[in-house]
Amino acid sequence: MRRPISAAVLAAAGLVGNAHGQCQEVVPGQYTGTPFQNNLTSTHELSEITFFKIKDPSGQHLCTADAAGDLSLLAYQSLNTTLGRPVNTDIKRAIIVIHGALDDPWNYHSAMIQALQMVTNDDISPDTVAITAPYFPNDGDAGGGFPYDPSGTTPAEKYPSPALAWYFDNWSGGAHNQYPPNTKTVSSFDVLDQIVQWYGNKAMFPNINQIIIAGHSMGGQMAQRYAAIGKTGAQLGITTPVSYWIGDPNSFVWFATDRPESTGKCAAFDNYREGFTNYSAYGTPQSTAMTYNSALVAAGRDAILANFQSRTIAYARATLDKGDYNKDNSCSFYTTGADRNERFFEFIKRFPTTCPDPAGACKTVDIVVAKHDAPSLFQAPSGLTRLFYDNWDGSGNRAFDFGYPRHAPYDDPYPDPSQAGQPLVDEDNSTYAGGKTFRGCFTDVDKAQSVPSLPISAYVGTLNSKTYCSSLCTQQGYSIAGVSYENCYCGNALGSQTSMVVVTSCEGSCPAGPSTAFCGGPSRLSIFSSIDL
Repeated sequence: MRRPISAAVLAAAGLVGNAHGQCQEVVPGQYTGTPFQNNLTSTHELSEITFFKIKDPSGQHLCTADAAGDLSLLAYQSLNTTLGRPVNTDIKRAIIVIHGALDDPWNYHSAMIQALQMVTNDDISPDTVAITAPYFPNDGDAGGGFPYDPSGTTPAEKYPSPALAWYFDNWSGGAHNQYPPNTKTVSSFDVLDQIVQWYGNKAMFPNINQIIIAGHSMGGQMAQRYAAIGKTGAQLGITTPVSYWIGDPNSFVWFATDRPESTGKCAAFDNYREGFTNYSAYGTPQSTAMTYNSALVAAGRDAILANFQSRTIAYARATLDKGDYNKDNSCSFYTTGADRNERFFEFIKRFPTTCPDPAGACKTVDIVVAKHDAPSLFQAPSGLTRLFYDNWDGSGNRAFDFGYPRHAPYDDPYPDPSQAGQPLVDEDNSTYAGGKTFRGCFTDVDKAQSVPSLPISAYVGTLNSKTYCSSLCTQQGYSIAGVSYENCYCGNALGSQTSMVVVTSCEGSCPAGPSTAFCGGPSRLSIFSSIDL
């Protein structure tokens, strides 16, 4: 029996570029991946489980006859209104929705279909919108999400299927796969590339005007990092516009070596996924070294930032989501903010969002009254607009930012003219004792900061309020007052590690005074001062 020609032999002969001349080459595509056993189900009548064939991006396994090249990704795919697969020529939009840390693409797929069914434009329907939810399982999903044989004596025997799976949540940063164990060469970003290329094939989908990568929570982390180091349309050989919808990620990859909060408690603060130090080591030792778009990463942070800023991105920020998901106890998160809310605003403050051309590389910020809940964000008016209406006909149309009043002077890149002149949320224009005025919300000792923001603890008790603390600090000869719930602090200068954060981090209630008066927050101070800070 003749064995397939190996990639090494092909490379030595200079034939890798035309491997199809030597064997039947692997061609990525939906519905053509090798099915594998799983116990997953669909949760919407317009959703089916499918398998996407993935091509080994390393070029080591090029032929379909090479068992190590049989790589299959489980994905949820939408059906049309007749419960059949959408007709390729009818499809005008493709949405790739990325699940969160619970590895539950069925829920995200169902929620996106439900959002689509809320659209009132008759032309926008399951017949014309294709929704794909790829499954990025981890090692903990073995035996349920993909086959696992505990009696196997080798990794290949224990994980005997072509199912792609990753270690822990490393898929969110583009790490190489952990399984199948004999082909650990597929970055999760390569997977997105191949799905994007499939939808970007104009011979197959001539009428698709927009491809959207949508991610919420951990999926939002993946979407943001993919927008940063993902390959461009020119690199992928497609002309269809690709945009990104990023909802409530727990952290963002940072394009500089500085951080808004102290890094003294976190020596590894800049390691990838949070920065770009040790990029190639990401995902090891469970898989092979990270290689995805390494030329861009090697070009430096300015090049990566330029790549990111060339994207069209819609951010969704839920006002009631001030949580923190830190399963691996990473200290690096806290160098960019105390929670998801702060980290988002610190990111867009440091790397400004802009919309110089609504039809081009426009960034929008939608403020939504919601909790950490993907369906709520998908189905909000802003979600429906970004996911389905913007650029529907290919004309480049885009709606203004949603959600007023705004939270910061830097969070309104595409402002709605009809909302112009509104004060920012939680604005306080009062003058307090000693001529003190509200200067904003500031950090205090927390998981990143060691140095107190104000040196004097002047009062702790139920009488505390903005007025009470300002008066007390003035009486004691201090020019700065800081309140946090029952605590009143005073001083004449802020601590060396103190930084201003978004004002909504100081919405804790005052023990005394009006019920609407905000008095700091956990490790956060509402600051009032009569001097420049």
